[in-house]
Amino acid sequence: MMSAVERRMEIVNVVNQDGKARVEDLAARFDVSSVTIRSDLSFLEKNGYVVRSHGAAIPNTGVIAELTVHEKRHQNIGTKSSIGYAAAQLIENGDTVILDSGTTTREIASNLKSLEQAVVMTNGLDVAMELASASGIEVLMSGGVLRKKALSFSGSQAEASLKNYRFDKVFLGVDGFDLRSGITTHNEQEASLNRLMCDISEQVIAVADSTKFDKRSCHMIREFGNIDILVTDSDIPEEYLQGLREMKVEVIIVEKEK
Repeated sequence: MMSAVERRMEIVNVVNQDGKARVEDLAARFDVSSVTIRSDLSFLEKNGYVVRSHGAAIPNTGVIAELTVHEKRHQNIGTKSSIGYAAAQLIENGDTVILDSGTTTREIASNLKSLEQAVVMTNGLDVAMELASASGIEVLMSGGVLRKKALSFSGSQAEASLKNYRFDKVFLGVDGFDLRSGITTHNEQEASLNRLMCDISEQVIAVADSTKFDKRSCHMIREFGNIDILVTDSDIPEEYLQGLREMKVEVIIVEKEK
């Protein structure tokens, strides 16, 4: 049976795909009462995922709301796993890398355990825990203030811990990827830390499933095209693919899980 979190995330997907969803139709689709669906829609509207309109819900086309790590883990699981595997192939024995916090970067970490020697710095608590059993990887934590919603560390202490390091590659998780707004995230301190991660790394690699395109958050990390590699899935919009290639960004595409 689908949990409330899974149902609500699926409601968001239905609303975004269809442009509008009626309460009665959603109740029938998920085999729950109209009262339950109205409660779901109230929650989703309060948190910025949808807008309620006359017994229905329509997409919130403005700035995207921030999900918790638990909620993100229920979204596009198969696609994130494929992206994580493809991104992990870019890391070789002896590399020094940064893994940003996030569910997709955690998937990268889960594919690194066979490396014989590597150094990984992360600001993600769950990323570090994923690497705890990897005997060939030296794990460094940024420290700083823990954002419990994202299980990530940020702030001045986190930035100070990075300034004396240099890394081969940084892998950035993405909240929003927009032609005009660039790569964005929800938290100002985290955006500042991400910019520093890019500054101290030779190569900047973004990992993002296709649901992140045409979305934006408040705080910019990098301008559109100001990365070296993007790892994404086959539903990337053509205008993004063409624009990135014109800017000499390598785009690695995995098949989207249906």
